[in-house]
Amino acid sequence: MRSISSAHIQVRDVTKTYSGDGVGTTALENINVTLNKGEVTAIVGPSGSGKSTLLQVIGTLDIPTTGTIHYDEVEIGTLKRKRLADFRFDCIGFIFQQFHLLPTLTALENVMSPLLPRRVAYDKMSRAEELLGWVGLEHKRTALPSQMSGGEQQRVAIARALVNQPSWLFADEPTGNLDTSNGEMVFQLLRKYQKEYGSGIVFVTHDQHLASQADRLIEMRDGRVISDVPKGWHA
Repeated sequence: MRSISSAHIQVRDVTKTYSGDGVGTTALENINVTLNKGEVTAIVGPSGSGKSTLLQVIGTLDIPTTGTIHYDEVEIGTLKRKRLADFRFDCIGFIFQQFHLLPTLTALENVMSPLLPRRVAYDKMSRAEELLGWVGLEHKRTALPSQMSGGEQQRVAIARALVNQPSWLFADEPTGNLDTSNGEMVFQLLRKYQKEYGSGIVFVTHDQHLASQADRLIEMRDGRVISDVPKGWHA
């Protein structure tokens, strides 16, 4: 059993600003949203609308300028660095548009990499092999990233993100570098994980077809949430 988990994420009055050359830029403005475990939520909007910034702030990769983010009763802004790292390891998986695989490691080693500095209650190699099989790449266990297609690399990245069975999975344009068939395969893997493990999945996308398959659609513009349509919106 994990020491930390959550059924809801509450984002309250979150603002994110950046300063450079004496000029301030507001990336997020007064964001209020509650995310529910067990839902697949798509965040859409034009480039520069704040989608990726919101995902990074919710996923603890960035810090809001003002406001709070709670995973149930845990306010992540109050966690010290080690506790935050433990929280992220226990609860969160992240998938990026750029696969960020380590080029000198095999597929199996890339999947194992988040576990290497950690003490866990299961066999690390067995878990990595299980996840490679789950994404249909057991035959690529010894392949380097340069020996795999883009779709295969993204599936390895998904296996890596899932290696500790996170309760929340965040994906930033996970199909952006893939063709339509590989993009659909990646989305179906995310949906499969959500159904099998009851996780919460939040993904940023420009792909309206993928967004239409989500349980919930959040639309952003100019750093604000302009619509938040709940489950059944596309029925």
